Amino acid sequence: MHSLLPWMRRPMVAHCRHRFSKTAILVPLALILVLFTAVVGGKKHIVGGSIWSIPPSKNFYNNWSSSQSFHPGDILHFEFESQMYNVLQVSYGQYARCEWEYPENIYSDGPALVSLTKTGELYFTCSIFNYCLLGLKMIVDVTPSPPPPQP
Repeated sequence: MHSLLPWMRRPMVAHCRHRFSKTAILVPLALILVLFTAVVGGKKHIVGGSIWSIPPSKNFYNNWSSSQSFHPGDILHFEFESQMYNVLQVSYGQYARCEWEYPENIYSDGPALVSLTKTGELYFTCSIFNYCLLGLKMIVDVTPSPPPPQP
């Protein structure tokens, strides 16, 4: 029993110190913080300020998007009735021609939420009837997030 006393007196922290490094704890915590900031810090944009439908003018959605600031972490909220409308994310050529063989993404169920994950131009349209030719399409320019304000 006397030989067990020194072992029992050693703090348990000494045993754990060698099993976990600071990096093993800090790296996952930093990753969680970055992901949480991107999700929480993003802005939700209701496309067109209302519903995704045949617009009053062909440039309606591009006029709306050019008046907005889009950054990675933001979300586009397309409000539409399923089976009446949809949202396709397409290439510039498909957008310009209102033709789509291989869309990058298809959102058939409304409302559709599209996360903006990187910078650059994104092109959206609708494949129902001739709605694209009537102006149901939009370019979104995603720019880098501004630096945080100085304290």
